[in-house]
Amino acid sequence: MKTKTTAAAECLLAALALVICACSLISPGQRSTPRLYLLSSLATAAPPVMPTAKLPHLSIGIGPVRLAEYLDRRSIIMRNSDNGIELLELSQWAEPLSESFARAVADNLSVLLGTQQVFHFPWRSAVPVDYQVAFHVVQFDGHPQEQVLLRAHWQVFNGDGQTLMDSGHAFIRETVTDPSVEAFIAAHSRAVAQLSREVAGVIVKRAG
Repeated sequence: MKTKTTAAAECLLAALALVICACSLISPGQRSTPRLYLLSSLATAAPPVMPTAKLPHLSIGIGPVRLAEYLDRRSIIMRNSDNGIELLELSQWAEPLSESFARAVADNLSVLLGTQQVFHFPWRSAVPVDYQVAFHVVQFDGHPQEQVLLRAHWQVFNGDGQTLMDSGHAFIRETVTDPSVEAFIAAHSRAVAQLSREVAGVIVKRAG
């Protein structure tokens, strides 16, 4: 026969179970969901960016873009020391970073070179390109309250991708204007724009 104490304890456990169940039903709608980000390009800059050259008949292929393995993830990366990184789990790239990077470079070169004929790797063999630009990004991170650092090797090939015409190593620093994630991503975009200007200058010399 149950004592009053035992019965009271069982009632308390049953009530607690109902509360836990209710919380489990409510909590999915209350959980924080990641905010998604994309790199922006000069194509949406205000005021509009003027091209460094007008080469409307120039055709350029962008890619492949290779990332250092630690960058190949959706979570945005913050560096917390010379050797340490931290993942911003609630701030993520909306697509693979290599794709966002390639798209931003393609849009930037389209603006800077005054051409609409910019293609993403891999493009169809029937698509003729005058130059192919490949990238290996070895560092693309920073601290939201300080700066973003972009280090990337780039190579410019002829249209069939068989002859290396020029190459370089970009080392770019961009100051973050405030502690927000939005300012952090904007600095990433400005760093890619600087890299694009560097490559555009090489192409203009070659095409001229």
